Amino acid sequence: MMLDVNDSVSRFPRVRPGEILPDDYVHALLRASAPEYAHLPLGGRYTDMEEHFSVRLGDEMIVELPREHSSPSWDPVAMRHLRDAAPTWDFDVRLPVQVCEPALGYPHRFEIARWFDASTTLRSPLRTDAARDLGRALAQLHAGRVPADAPPHELFADGLAARLAAAASALDAVTGLHSPEGARVLAERVRDVWGSADAAEPTLGHTWITGTLDPRVVMSRHGAFAGLVYWRKLSVGDPVSDLGVAALLFEPAGTDLLLEGYGVDTKDLRARMRAIAIVRALHFALSDNPALARLGWTRLGERHLLTDPAEPEDTLPG
Repeated sequence: MMLDVNDSVSRFPRVRPGEILPDDYVHALLRASAPEYAHLPLGGRYTDMEEHFSVRLGDEMIVELPREHSSPSWDPVAMRHLRDAAPTWDFDVRLPVQVCEPALGYPHRFEIARWFDASTTLRSPLRTDAARDLGRALAQLHAGRVPADAPPHELFADGLAARLAAAASALDAVTGLHSPEGARVLAERVRDVWGSADAAEPTLGHTWITGTLDPRVVMSRHGAFAGLVYWRKLSVGDPVSDLGVAALLFEPAGTDLLLEGYGVDTKDLRARMRAIAIVRALHFALSDNPALARLGWTRLGERHLLTDPAEPEDTLPG
């Protein structure tokens, strides 16, 4: 939904989830918060993320504008850590050039960064062998020292049991749907996987995490891992939240290479990763983005969590 410029005289209206600011508002925000960039022309819009949208800013920059509340949101402690840690990593990242405070009634911090010349993995999927490079990148990110004042993630700092309980609504929603081929999710099998994960020993302690790993923020060049972008939710939490989603970027064979690159591989870690991967795949399957929904259904099927498309409904478990 695009906000009407006539809705505001001198201040922004409150921006509700799903609303996109028109160019006049974006330029006004820049004049108020980052005047050195306000002269740059606005280019293409990228609107396939639910929680924010992006606008190309001149030839070399991009502005990231949230559409909903998040905690953390470009936390200053996290941003200092990112600034210091990123130069030591052997993979590319897009760093914020400037994090701007809310202004003119717009209620969120927003980011200005340099354009990252690559495609998202949702648009240009990674080759399976790229899993090793992504695993090595996540190992470096997770290895950073965590200070006492580091921000906890609003969800991923919770225990696994609480996160799986919170995912029950997504499972219920997907259970009422069919995949494009007509398959349905095997809900009891999903619950069994979640139960096994909850019983598994936590292999990893809390670390720095991306807080928002997603096929739309992992970048690809010709199928090779190109780097990571978008650090709004950089925070402290369960690193399995990153690893589980990373596994969804590949066919199941990619998990071996992902963990080879990561440098840790245990049965319990795999069980917990599988559970988190399923949670995110369920959310993907519910997405209005056709490519993301397709990815979610595909990954559920590869994990043997869907019925045969031809199976009659009255033969389903439960």
